[in-house]
Amino acid sequence: MSVLKAELKQLVTTEVGVRVEDALEEAKRGLAIFEGRQIAMMDGAKSVEALIGVVDEELKSEKFDLEAAAHIKRYLTRSSTALQNLAQQAANLRMAQSGKIQGFEQTVALLKNMVDAERTKVEALREAEAAPPPQSPAERVLGARPMSIKEMRLAEDAVPVPPAPATAPEVVQAVVSMPMPPPVVTPAEEAVPLPVVRKRGRPKRVSNA
Repeated sequence: MSVLKAELKQLVTTEVGVRVEDALEEAKRGLAIFEGRQIAMMDGAKSVEALIGVVDEELKSEKFDLEAAAHIKRYLTRSSTALQNLAQQAANLRMAQSGKIQGFEQTVALLKNMVDAERTKVEALREAEAAPPPQSPAERVLGARPMSIKEMRLAEDAVPVPPAPATAPEVVQAVVSMPMPPPVVTPAEEAVPLPVVRKRGRPKRVSNA
């Protein structure tokens, strides 16, 4: 991987991480809203339930009759139940928002690790490019950029060639001027006659004309 590609990947991952962090902050604000809504609805339900006791006291003081008190208490009970339902809805939204925040936090941590890994890779590639070319492929470091054709050729030229073994001039001259011995023919080879080749087919007719 080239340095440019690694830097581009790092920049893209950083930009995505910034967007996810913004979404995380927005989710945290939403969580605070749901928490406040739940607390407010629960406090409202308790306040309405407290009014039922006030109705009972005023009924005893005969400020209104029993039928009116029953209607008032019925509507106060409905109001308290409605506020409790709204508090439960806020609690459900709060739990969902907490899960969303946890997912955003895990995503931010993952992207941060990716950015750190790409930053380390960029530094390693820059060090590899700044370093002189190795003398042989065995000296290369794993993970560095591949050798170019020119670097491979320079590395091959740098390998020393062992000199050929020295030969004495008089030995070479004696070997060159030495006459070749005649071929040796054994008696068994002289006694073996050559095979006679016979022609196949009918002999030609000889005419006396």
